[in-house]
Amino acid sequence: MRTGCCHFRLAGHTPVLTLGEALYAAQGVRASGRKALKPHPDGACPLLGRDGRCTIYKHRPFGCRTHFCAEAGGMYPRKHVADLIQRLEALDERLGGSGSRPLEAAVSDALAKM
Repeated sequence: MRTGCCHFRLAGHTPVLTLGEALYAAQGVRASGRKALKPHPDGACPLLGRDGRCTIYKHRPFGCRTHFCAEAGGMYPRKHVADLIQRLEALDERLGGSGSRPLEAAVSDALAKM
């Protein structure tokens, strides 16, 4: 498991989530025993645990699964994931989402709705 991408301030990127992804990630947060996200002190992903590992690894969003940053090998070419992106966008529309949003805000809002 690589966590370089999880250090958003250093990587210069933050993953964006559709509503479906945020709801799924929020389930992972709840399963980890937390009720809310707290900002990480060094600007890293708020889902990183004290051991530096993802606390919702099985529930991680699409961007994290496809390594959106260069440290993990860079993004998959869009042609390889276009179908999945379209399906996530269609699900977002069906759920009443408003498009992709930054991870922390999207997951925090999803947790508030649970």
